[in-house]
Amino acid sequence: MGNIVLRSRILESMNNFEHAEDADGDFELLRERLFNDIQLNDEEESTYGSGGEFASILRHLIRSGEIMVLNYESYMHHPLPVIKKKPNLEKLKHNDLYHSTKAAAGVKEMPAASAGGAAAAASSAPFSLMSMVTQRQHGLGKRQGSFEPSEMCRITNHFRPNTFTETVSACDTKVFCGKFTSNGDRFVTASQDTWVRVYDSTSSQYKLLRLLDTKHVSWSILDMDFSPDGQSFVYSTWADALFISSMDRGMSDSIHSLYLSPNNQKLGVFTVCYSGCGKHILCGANDGTLYAYDLEANQRTLMAPVARVDMDVNTVGFVEELSNIFYSGSDDGVIKLWDRRCIDESNPQPVGRLIGHFDGITYIDSRNDGRYIISNSKDQSIKLWDLRKMTPSYARPEHVYSNWDYRWDDVPRRFFNVKRAQRGDTSIMTYRGHKVQKSLIRAKFSPASTTGQRYIYTGCGTGRLIIYDVLTGKIVEAIEGHHDIVRDVAWHPHRTEIITCSWDCTVHRHTYCSPIEKQEQRDKLLDLKTRRLSYTSRSNDHIL
Repeated sequence: MGNIVLRSRILESMNNFEHAEDADGDFELLRERLFNDIQLNDEEESTYGSGGEFASILRHLIRSGEIMVLNYESYMHHPLPVIKKKPNLEKLKHNDLYHSTKAAAGVKEMPAASAGGAAAAASSAPFSLMSMVTQRQHGLGKRQGSFEPSEMCRITNHFRPNTFTETVSACDTKVFCGKFTSNGDRFVTASQDTWVRVYDSTSSQYKLLRLLDTKHVSWSILDMDFSPDGQSFVYSTWADALFISSMDRGMSDSIHSLYLSPNNQKLGVFTVCYSGCGKHILCGANDGTLYAYDLEANQRTLMAPVARVDMDVNTVGFVEELSNIFYSGSDDGVIKLWDRRCIDESNPQPVGRLIGHFDGITYIDSRNDGRYIISNSKDQSIKLWDLRKMTPSYARPEHVYSNWDYRWDDVPRRFFNVKRAQRGDTSIMTYRGHKVQKSLIRAKFSPASTTGQRYIYTGCGTGRLIIYDVLTGKIVEAIEGHHDIVRDVAWHPHRTEIITCSWDCTVHRHTYCSPIEKQEQRDKLLDLKTRRLSYTSRSNDHIL
């Protein structure tokens, strides 16, 4: 979320809550923060806490949905944060994931011989497509007639998306969600104008097939998911129900409500997903509760409080398609693992916890192998987890900053260069360099079939598409093009292209562009600017 349209009216109406003399300093400081996005220093933050009564009331009203955020101040270009520490690869290199990813992505190693003749530290062999083709033609490869899957991944990874190519869609409101169906034939977006747009994505020429008119949307569609067969979809919003519809129908009367019957009358469902069998739907809401709905029985089957009532459940999902184990991530920064066969909604106890983030979880993505997940967080990091290594039961989560709001505050600088890990942090890798602001920004693994899942790609509060190398922890691409945050990202399952959905009301496609092509584009842009300046100069001379 962001700055509120009716701020001045809210401030005036809430002056009565502030005591004249005692709170003047606090109130003026808070007023300045809210209007000018000025961040308090460490001493002031410890003094003023969460901003006093006014800020507490304001945040409570926004959280509960009584006040909706309608727009933001004009977006200005923001640089990426400066990360002083190099990624620590020690845990990653001792984990199976490091070696399996190398093998799947076709990373070849060239051992360097030491003085004693033994193999020393290996380095990646240089890529040469010509050499690979020549070896295949001469029958020198492991497989006769075609490349191995790992070799194909090595080739496609050399041509990973690195450039904004075109605008797929432009509308009048923020775009919240964008997803491919599992076969990649359809791409679907959901935006604040309440429309779901379905595109034909069988080729790189995206064509709008239909507009689905949704119903009961309050403020925006917050999340959506497809059934495993791709024939239907479910979406969530600020409502006490989920909404399900067929992909082939565009009428609102074909949308069915799945009532959750919550205790909270103002429910905001921030995350929703299908089970692998397509018979159940999981969702998490702003009341700290996890819900499950049985589609065959047509009733809610679970309402389990998995976080404090004042904590949002921001993300849920299954660790793999046919698994009974699912995860939840909430504003307390804790990832919890659950077994749906034995969860007791009166006293839900997770089968495991993962502690390591210093702030709330915005999104979790599974590698779909039952072992590894990544989590994106408001502490400005992505963590990679091995589910075989849970946090010890004695560990308790720590919060570096509990009094900042990622929806409008500047990111505390301490997040970008954390001095120590939390006690009990079992993550095997941490990725830093992007920004998480304003909304629940997604981070995902790249496809296994085309990349060997070598990359993690994410949206960014700076308006960029960020791609990390799983093996090195470094940013390999930071693609500009949007003028507001990139909330959702989708890598095509079979093509080397990424679609981004932004709050600047556009959907962009990103592909590979060679260095020569990039230079030609820069030359054309420079030539265009030169012509415009020349035309402006001649026009001014004519006027004089």
